[in-house]
Amino acid sequence: MTLTRTPRLVAGVAAALLVLGPAPAHAAARHPAASAGPASATLAGPPGPPQGTLPQTGCQRAAGTATCDLWAKPGSVVLPGAATPVPIWGFASTDAAAATLPGPVLVVDQGDQVTITVHNGLTDNLSLAFPAVTGLAPDRTGAAPGAARSYTFTAARPGTYLYQAGHTEYGARQVAMGLVGALVVRAPAVGGRPSAYGDTASTYDDEAVLVLTEVDPAFNAAPRTYDMRAYAPKYRLINGKPFPETDVVATDVGRRVLLRYVAAGLQPHPMTLLGLDQAVVGQDARPAAYPEAAVTLPLQPGQAVDAVVDVPTGPDGRRFALYESGGQLNNAGQRYGSTVNGVSPQQAFGGMLTFLDTNPPPISGDHTGPTSANVRVTPNPASVLNTITVTADFTDARNGNSVVDRAEAVVDDLRIAEGTGVPFTAAGFGVGPTVVGATAVLPGDLLGTLTQGRHTVWVRGHDVAGNWGVVGSTTLNLAVTGAVTTAVSLSPNPTNGTGDIAISATGDDRGLGGTVTDAEYFVDATGPSGSGRPLTLANPGAAVSAESGGIPAVVAAALAEGRHSVQVHTRDSFNFWGPYGSVDLVVDRTVPTLLSAAVDPAVTDGRTGSASDPAHLRINAAFTDPVGGGVHSTIAGVEGFLDVGGADGTGFTFLALDGSFNSATENTYGLLPLSELTGVADGTHRVLVHARDSAGNWGPLAAVTFVLDRTGPVITALTATPNPTARAATLSLAATATDVSAVTAAEWYEGTDPGVGHGHPMTVSGSAVSATVALNGFSKGNHTLWVRARDALGHWGTAASVTVNVDPPDAIFSDGFSSGTSAWSQVSGTVSVSAGQLVAGTVGYVVDDTPAAERTIHTKADVILGTFNPQTAVVTVHQLRNAAGSPLAVVQYQRGNGVNQFRLGLLRPTGWAYTGWVNASGGTVRLDWTSATTGSATLRVGTATIGTLTGDTSGYTVESAALGLVARTATTTGSLSFDNYASTRYTAP
Repeated sequence: MTLTRTPRLVAGVAAALLVLGPAPAHAAARHPAASAGPASATLAGPPGPPQGTLPQTGCQRAAGTATCDLWAKPGSVVLPGAATPVPIWGFASTDAAAATLPGPVLVVDQGDQVTITVHNGLTDNLSLAFPAVTGLAPDRTGAAPGAARSYTFTAARPGTYLYQAGHTEYGARQVAMGLVGALVVRAPAVGGRPSAYGDTASTYDDEAVLVLTEVDPAFNAAPRTYDMRAYAPKYRLINGKPFPETDVVATDVGRRVLLRYVAAGLQPHPMTLLGLDQAVVGQDARPAAYPEAAVTLPLQPGQAVDAVVDVPTGPDGRRFALYESGGQLNNAGQRYGSTVNGVSPQQAFGGMLTFLDTNPPPISGDHTGPTSANVRVTPNPASVLNTITVTADFTDARNGNSVVDRAEAVVDDLRIAEGTGVPFTAAGFGVGPTVVGATAVLPGDLLGTLTQGRHTVWVRGHDVAGNWGVVGSTTLNLAVTGAVTTAVSLSPNPTNGTGDIAISATGDDRGLGGTVTDAEYFVDATGPSGSGRPLTLANPGAAVSAESGGIPAVVAAALAEGRHSVQVHTRDSFNFWGPYGSVDLVVDRTVPTLLSAAVDPAVTDGRTGSASDPAHLRINAAFTDPVGGGVHSTIAGVEGFLDVGGADGTGFTFLALDGSFNSATENTYGLLPLSELTGVADGTHRVLVHARDSAGNWGPLAAVTFVLDRTGPVITALTATPNPTARAATLSLAATATDVSAVTAAEWYEGTDPGVGHGHPMTVSGSAVSATVALNGFSKGNHTLWVRARDALGHWGTAASVTVNVDPPDAIFSDGFSSGTSAWSQVSGTVSVSAGQLVAGTVGYVVDDTPAAERTIHTKADVILGTFNPQTAVVTVHQLRNAAGSPLAVVQYQRGNGVNQFRLGLLRPTGWAYTGWVNASGGTVRLDWTSATTGSATLRVGTATIGTLTGDTSGYTVESAALGLVARTATTTGSLSFDNYASTRYTAP
């Protein structure tokens, strides 16, 4: 157990705890002139006896045995501020006695064999549990209703124990209803003084059991069905009583007090003693190794703690507050006093609060006043028209057994002097120690000062020994006006004033004890009672009736935009018109407006939805309801239509982005299924959206657009310029690409379709597409060029074509090797470029693929023999090739008899033909070739004409040309160089 040393409370708080309200029990009688200090107050008055030790109660003892009986039964307790007695389940010591909260204190001696028998007077099985007693197995069956069950154990360890309802089905609820109590096992005396644990550290002079419980009236009203998660106690009790009805712990200066705490409730209760320390000497009947001092003991549910308090010497008559410092020091929020000069009543102290009260013990005499019980008020509820009678019983039989001579009642404020309250009358006053059925009539002038609502009626008795006793209380529910009108509501509210407005309310005259007879309402300004528009009563002549009616549409239409007050009041059978119940009516005729909207995606092919909702188009829209007449409504709904608006309320629904329509500005979204676009034509479409406010106003339809695009762009106005090309080097290709969405790409191709995206790219500018086509690669004749385009959704449209009559340009290809070999179509073998010339020492050459089915071709190239030595090899330095890469004409070089020689080779259908070898030492090599039935090829090297070959070459066309050390028949040394290559179609380069 962790002990908390709480600093002394601020002087004002401590003083409030000490002087607010009457002194509990007999202490109030003994100390009428109390004054407070920071932690204690010195009080003057006749002395009272100290507490002493506990009497041997609750059990029959004989020869080391103790036999105890507990009767479990329903009962009730009267609690301050509660309208009626609160039901409990409690224990009693006899079958005839009433159930109490807590049950009787059972006192036995250490070593006794204890038998406790529980007699079950409840409707559910009941067992007993003793949490700190060892050797007892949990009883999960218990005694059936009407039966009994006994529990036997040896009281081996002294100390304080909790007993409570056990482990049956409803055991936990039985505990919360009050089936708890304290068991005290006495230890042997030490040095002639009583001791809690048979040691010097736990000796004491005065002893008190403090059983701590709490009550939630809502739970007690339905204990078998109440949801325990909602359990919220309104009362906190010490030995079944809340302050100011708690009993003080009577002691004296220089004495030791043993406080036996039993935390029998469901909640923790930190108990603080102001001005003194508490030394814990044991917990759950187990002695502490060393007493530990603390101001606050944090008691947990089910704990039993024994603490010794040393009361210091000094002035007697002091009182020390003992209270729950961590709980609510009030009873169900109860207040005392009436509103005076605009000052509200003060919240009354209550809950777990009592005092250690010091006085020197008298030799003899009665210093304890009578107790009060069965306090009740009739009628209750009551009104100022009623005669209100307070009834109570008073007895001094359990205190000093003195004669009860008088009693009084006080409403709300216990601070008034004792003896000045409303007196009780009864034949029993002055006769004996018990008076039953005493009555006091609350005077009309007192009732006239009270406000509507609940009031606490306190009662206290007086005996002939001069003692005022413990106060008792009950709650008076008082009505001082006519029937109360509650739960006023309007529908619709807000309204746009175009229809009737329903009014509903409840008239309640239970406080006055009459019945509801009429009800009426006013809009904005009230008039004389009875002049308003009438409401219909659902139960005329009943104490409570629902009231209904309406504000006609014609009246609502005449109301200005803004806020209005509708006030309703009710008349009862006493002809009292009660106070108005009112509600604001908001008239709003300003329609909601669209702030922003967009469709996601803005372009769709009917198969692609938004990223968050792939099967839908998502329409995001923000609306606001502007202020009109100083008021505005909340956005209550949004709808949309595709292309064509419909009747209000028939569109597809939008949702609030934050989950609910509850503010004047809302971000919303609607989902349009893609399936709704089936059969809808491609093009730009509108989603028409508008919002409704809570007053019923629909705003105008506003359009937000999106594009539906299922097909690719259409190509029109396709042109090729020039056409015929007239030997132009390039061709301008242009067209118009039309699509409902943006055109993002275009391409052209010639001949076989290479597949979308694999053609030659074109330039796109809006809907115009264009390209410049180099004509070098085209053969002479008609060629069909195809053009197609792609839209923003990735759709390629159908290709359109144009036929171009190509007369290729004269120039085919030329290169001076200033940029290496990058201009050539391919490089084969090993070559290099040095000083702007192509160099080849072994087989290596470059290929130009620009020729396209050429029937006439002229080529030239500079051949520099340099250090090259062909030795015995025949070397091919130039080839004209067909589409398969096979040579059609070749230029060859050798060194014969030490002289450089060249020759020409021509392929004919019958095979290859060659010219003779002609002496030439390089220079410009020129080759002219023609495809014809009587085709020919002519070769010149430098100034030497090598020769001309003829034959049928009509079946051949040139598709490429190779230059370099293309082939050799034997090993060579050194290297050849080539430069200034050119090829043409019509004229020699």
